[in-house]
Amino acid sequence: MADTFQNNPSKTQEDLNEVLLSWKSPSHPFHKRNRVFYQTVAAITLLCAVIVFFLHEFMLIAVILSIAFVVYAITSVQPVEVEHKVMPIGFENAGRIYRWAELYAFWFEKKWEYKLIVFQTRLPFPGKISAVLSPEMTEEEIKKIIGKYLLYLDKPLKSITDHFSDWLSNKIPMETT
Repeated sequence: MADTFQNNPSKTQEDLNEVLLSWKSPSHPFHKRNRVFYQTVAAITLLCAVIVFFLHEFMLIAVILSIAFVVYAITSVQPVEVEHKVMPIGFENAGRIYRWAELYAFWFEKKWEYKLIVFQTRLPFPGKISAVLSPEMTEEEIKKIIGKYLLYLDKPLKSITDHFSDWLSNKIPMETT
């Protein structure tokens, strides 16, 4: 009897590698920064470095310069095209599969001219996974498929860090629009 079940799988048992939804999109939202943005980053870096120099914390100057370089690198690198897949086993984002048990909820966001789907994870790192949606995809189509596996949130819960970063970006604009 056990051999019969293994050789003839039930029709209700789904193929875990079946692709329910697939699309290609940029790896991250990209917004070309203007000269004012880079001047502002340079001014803040220089100001912090001068203050720290008078405190004789030379290692901290190296850290400040490293952070400025990372900001420059992240904001100037154009995204590459990656493939995203929704499967019964989980969500594949640029070759890495996140099982549904590792994910908690999902929601949609808009950043610049891009629509994003964001997944809240149960993992310590990364806490959130985002993927740029293809322009021809609708939110309802995605909700219908992913909603079978995850909780959909209209508005995500914001952490203290999210509130602080929103407040800081509103108070200190890095560029003019």
